[in-house]
Amino acid sequence: MAKLYIQDIPTAEDVEVYFRESLGHQNSWYLYTNFLYMKVASELENSLDNLLAPHNLSSGRFTILLMLKGQADGMVPSAISQRVGVTQATVSGLLNSLEKSELIRRESHTRDGRSYVIKITEKGEHLIQDLFPKWVPNIESFFDQISVEERQTLNKILEKLVRNTQVLGR
Repeated sequence: MAKLYIQDIPTAEDVEVYFRESLGHQNSWYLYTNFLYMKVASELENSLDNLLAPHNLSSGRFTILLMLKGQADGMVPSAISQRVGVTQATVSGLLNSLEKSELIRRESHTRDGRSYVIKITEKGEHLIQDLFPKWVPNIESFFDQISVEERQTLNKILEKLVRNTQVLGR
């Protein structure tokens, strides 16, 4: 499925007028805030996608590599699935493509011979080490426009919102 990104968000005033005239609501700030958040999230995702594309990586494959980095014992596919919040079938497809690219390997589980664990390969480790110096400066530069105090406040707000995502009714 193609990803669509918000290019131009409506102004706070436009959202307020629409809310008042079309829906009869007076409070529009939360919808405008949502548009702002979606725009920032889209731009961050676009930036990451552009970095990953030359390496034939998606954000999903990259996320799995990051999860496996530093996991000397590896992870079972079901644990990966739980941590990223997708089905095991989806994870299986991502793992197959990562294995084909030789970025991960499957090994027999030491306690359960019917199962296997996923480990990052040396090639996968090198790819992560290559990508981070290209990714991190862009993220730092993006967030450097806000002060340390603003970052701390933003993090507290975002952490609070993350804890409340269940109300969105996935």
